[in-house]
Amino acid sequence: MITISDVVKLDELSRGNCTMNANSLEVEVTGINIMDTQDMKNWIKQGELIIVGGEYIKIFFAEDYLLQIIKRKISGIITKKRYKEIIDENLIKLCIAHGISIFFVDNFFSWSDIMSPIQRLIISNQSKMLQDVDIFHKKMLVTLSDKKSYKDMCEIFYELVGCSAAVINSHFNLIDHSLDFEWENYLSNIAQVVSGIFEKIGTNYEGKHIMGIIDQRVNDYTKKSKFFYIPIIDSRKDSPYLIIRQEKQTKLLTEDVLAKIEFFCLIYRLKASYQYEYKLASNHYRNLVFEDLLSIEENNENEKNRISYSLESKIFDNYRLILIKDVSEKSNYTSIQKNSIFIKFREELSQWPFFNDNYLVFFKGDYWVLLVPYTSSKIEPFISELFKFLQDKYHSGKFYMGVSEVHPYWKLHLAFKEAEQSVHVLISNHSDKKYFLYQKLGILKLFLDDQGKINQLYVNKMLETYVYPLVNYDQNHHTSLLSTLEVFLESDFSHNKTSKKLFIHKNTLYARIKRIEQILDVDINHSDSLMNIYIALQIYQLSNE
Repeated sequence: MITISDVVKLDELSRGNCTMNANSLEVEVTGINIMDTQDMKNWIKQGELIIVGGEYIKIFFAEDYLLQIIKRKISGIITKKRYKEIIDENLIKLCIAHGISIFFVDNFFSWSDIMSPIQRLIISNQSKMLQDVDIFHKKMLVTLSDKKSYKDMCEIFYELVGCSAAVINSHFNLIDHSLDFEWENYLSNIAQVVSGIFEKIGTNYEGKHIMGIIDQRVNDYTKKSKFFYIPIIDSRKDSPYLIIRQEKQTKLLTEDVLAKIEFFCLIYRLKASYQYEYKLASNHYRNLVFEDLLSIEENNENEKNRISYSLESKIFDNYRLILIKDVSEKSNYTSIQKNSIFIKFREELSQWPFFNDNYLVFFKGDYWVLLVPYTSSKIEPFISELFKFLQDKYHSGKFYMGVSEVHPYWKLHLAFKEAEQSVHVLISNHSDKKYFLYQKLGILKLFLDDQGKINQLYVNKMLETYVYPLVNYDQNHHTSLLSTLEVFLESDFSHNKTSKKLFIHKNTLYARIKRIEQILDVDINHSDSLMNIYIALQIYQLSNE
């Protein structure tokens, strides 16, 4: 970067006089121009030195015109000594107040004598920066050629450029950082920054303003440093961000740093694109292997070992199969979108505290498939946590989950059908419940079609005969006959177990059962009556869930 302090050292300018303040020396010089038309104020660029002389001196140093020039943030003014006496002293003070230096050079110099050394200085500096950027490009490419991931790019950037850097994803999670700074602590509550306003953070070699976000928070870190956020993909706020830490007094990022940042982002996008294509191919391959797994119909150790090798994961003897389906209006995605969402789901699921490496995740049709090795622990707490995970990660989704019974690996085709039937039960019966275990269907499995629907005439008949009379009686008499009957069936028709669970005397239970028999016109001791009541209660519980 060329500043006024560099220009002052040139022989042609050091011979003359100069008016400036202490801060003017650090003002960046981006170019030099000569005033040869009255409307020059309209195309002056920030950081330029402006040469003024002859007939234009009075136009330039008119207060209104000069104020417009000052707004363009020029770096300085060059004129000749002979014009100093016709410039109002107050206007010179105005320039000084705005950090604009005025050089009064010897009268015998031609303007080309002044412009040439300044242009050489600027060109030399730009050439040096371009060479430096080119060297950076080559070093970074060579360094990255042996790397399998972009997770160490920030440390490479720091080593080559000297800028502390970090990358966060669209969820504000730290995914890469240089090792010179405590990025994890700094990044707490980072969402406040990314929701900020985009503003100019520098100008590149082509004169294009680069937009980003500057951390405006006040904390121990921002008191010592300035943090620039540059979107890696584009100007979207859900893009990954490259964060550059600079000295506190830094106002804008320099051209050479921006050039290196641009290359960093390009490499990041290329590697991200490559990794995405790799993940697509990998998922497609895994899904083909899953189809092979579903096709196994008998115990086959050779096939089991082959699939274990293909998936790079041990195949266990027994599994529960979980199907997850998004039934929200927004779930009608294209094939590409479905793959992208599944890749993201699989990556986020792998970071979930309840997940372990023995779980297998696949994508089949409209389902996300999760194979969970069988253990003696109950599955429902796990399913409940899995649903919370889905709610937390996918706010716009409406998910249903079906869970199969436990099956050996060679009967996973049956497990898939059971889990799918469970999903259909939830969808077809408009259940408020978000997951369903196939084993809980009980005898109702006999009355379901392939879409999980029960014959509605049969359903209505069973409910009107064996359930609704008790519901109405309980409402009118403030009793609890229906819940008593439910506990009685759950307790295997044991009077002792039922009375203990309900905390009532056995005689009270006998009286309630007698009343139930009268209302329903049944004999509880008759097997047909018990079967009908059991089926009716299963239907009622399913519809209420």
